[in-house]
Amino acid sequence: MPTATRPRVLWTTPLIVAICLFSLPAYAKYSGGTGEPNDPYQIATAADLIALGEDPNDYDKHFLLTADIDLDPNLPGRKVFDKAVIGSQWNPFSGAYDGNGHTISHLTIVGAHYLGLFGGLGSAGEVKNLGVVDVNITGSGDNIGGLAGTSNHASVVVQCYSTGSVSGKGYIGGLAGENRGSVTQCYSTAAVFGARTSYGIEGGIGGLVGENLGTLADCYSTGSVRCYSPNSSYRVKSTAGGLVGRNGMYMYVSFVTNCFWDVETSGQPTSNGGTGLTTGEMQDAGTFLAWGTCGNEGAWTIDDGRDYPRLWWQNMPGQPIAFGVTLSNFLTGGGTEDSPYLIYTPDDLNLIGLFQCDWDKHYKLMADIDMSGFDGKDGKPRFNIIAPGRLHGDEELIFQGIPFTGLFGGNGHTISRLTVKTDECEGMFGGLGTSGEVRNLGVVDVNITGSGYSAGGLVGWNEGTMTGCYSVGLVGGSAHTGGLVGYNNRGTLSHSYSTCEVTGSLSVGGLVGHSRGGTVNQCHGTGAVSGTLFAIGGLVGFNEWGSSLRQCYSTGTVSGEICVGGLVGGNEWGSFVTQCYSTGPASGESSVGGLAGYTVGNVTHCYSTGRVSGVREVGGLIGTNYGTDYSPVTGCFWDIETSGQLTSAAGMGKTTTEMQRASTFIDAGWDFVAETENGTEDIWWILEGKDYPRLWWEAQ
Repeated sequence: MPTATRPRVLWTTPLIVAICLFSLPAYAKYSGGTGEPNDPYQIATAADLIALGEDPNDYDKHFLLTADIDLDPNLPGRKVFDKAVIGSQWNPFSGAYDGNGHTISHLTIVGAHYLGLFGGLGSAGEVKNLGVVDVNITGSGDNIGGLAGTSNHASVVVQCYSTGSVSGKGYIGGLAGENRGSVTQCYSTAAVFGARTSYGIEGGIGGLVGENLGTLADCYSTGSVRCYSPNSSYRVKSTAGGLVGRNGMYMYVSFVTNCFWDVETSGQPTSNGGTGLTTGEMQDAGTFLAWGTCGNEGAWTIDDGRDYPRLWWQNMPGQPIAFGVTLSNFLTGGGTEDSPYLIYTPDDLNLIGLFQCDWDKHYKLMADIDMSGFDGKDGKPRFNIIAPGRLHGDEELIFQGIPFTGLFGGNGHTISRLTVKTDECEGMFGGLGTSGEVRNLGVVDVNITGSGYSAGGLVGWNEGTMTGCYSVGLVGGSAHTGGLVGYNNRGTLSHSYSTCEVTGSLSVGGLVGHSRGGTVNQCHGTGAVSGTLFAIGGLVGFNEWGSSLRQCYSTGTVSGEICVGGLVGGNEWGSFVTQCYSTGPASGESSVGGLAGYTVGNVTHCYSTGRVSGVREVGGLIGTNYGTDYSPVTGCFWDIETSGQLTSAAGMGKTTTEMQRASTFIDAGWDFVAETENGTEDIWWILEGKDYPRLWWEAQ
């Protein structure tokens, strides 16, 4: 009898089932993709977006938005969120989200802290090419933004925008509540409403960012910004800014570069970063020329005179901003040492500030030029500051921006009627870097005014070298204000001068407001100097950290409150004032001196003759001397007759006759012409019996 066989179909069925099971695709998440960089998860619906927010395991993956999404809570499947859609402060989104030129609209949140489409962006987080439109976000706490509540160090937000309204307490911004990463080529038109927190932290309220502890570049905002205090008797206006509410804190180095806000639509005349412009200026293509240069070509378009700039992917009416333009398209030369860019006209000079990639090049001024056509008045454009920036820090200030590191040769020519008004580092140059240099240049009838921490007739912040430069006109600022340089941070000034009238609050000087570890050699200041607070000097307001003033003089009237000196307001420990003199009158409340208001450093072979007046600690030469044997006042004199002061905290008082006698000084070791006992440099000379000693270089 034949052996029974099992039907073939019974043998093959399990195999087929197994093959089918293993060959079926994995369960598809979202609307496609695997979350890898080359195959991102696809977000096509509101359900996809909500699902992403509910799965923190995917916060480090890659996503691509493939359609516009409407989150209107009145639509099926949508809701009013009580927290950020994606991520939080403690569990931030650290993946990559490409909006792909699409929008997420009508996001509505009523919650507490860290609210936005993203509650938090992690250090590796990236969001690009995304618009969040008509958001309505209300928080009872801080870190509230249309796009993100907070963004951590190294996070990136690029080519994004927000519209709608955002409100909360603490750090509130139209795009982000707090930024510690990089925000580039973004804008916000969202209305921002913020308040002082009930626990006493003022926070920051900004049209784009509430608090910036990172980098903002090529951004703008136009939305209204309002700030109030729950205590009606205490208004917190200082924390509200048209673009940024608060910029920089403690160890954070923050930058705001080529950013703007509309002073009319925002209702805010100031901001802690950026430049405030009128609506007309904000809709002028010329304002944003720098946005289309130095590798940024094609990112923005603008309907000139009719609309604000728009991102290229929005496909709005208009033309690309300065597509493909380089500085060599406008200026003669190649920017090298052998072939510098040549500056002939005001337009030539005004272009330099728009091309930051060329701030390390060589320039040569070929004619005297008048910059009155760029004063920002009566519809005229404003001057584009070369290398603008801000100062931030506690004990040691840091320049936040990209400094000029090239060479600008004035060629003996002048730039006249230059007007600069801003709350950043004010001057023709905002910041001069360590390798930056300016030579043989004069700025005449200059008008520099602002509320920032560093204002100078020519340079706001100097770490470089300035030789043969001068300024004439008016300079006004807050702290660190000088006729030629606002803040001299280890920089060098030589054979330069200023006749500017200078006004400010603290660290105010006729030539330099504040010198920290810097060198000022064979320079002078002759303009009137006045300050409302501390360290006011005819040449330098505050001299510290090993700074040196050598063979310098001042003649202008100096007035202030505390630490007022004819030459220097305050000379700190380890700093030097050598072979200098002052003839201008000095007046103040306390620590007032003909040469120095107070000194803890070295003062050698100096004198003063100006009239000195004050209430407490007043001296013909030095008001207050905290020096020791290691930082003495040596071989120094003052005129007891012209100063009106018989005493001084240091130095020797002499009559006018004695002060006009060479032997008085030679006996104290001064190096004069025609004598060799005290040296052969021939530093001083005198018209015996008719004048005081003068520095030999003055006659050259």
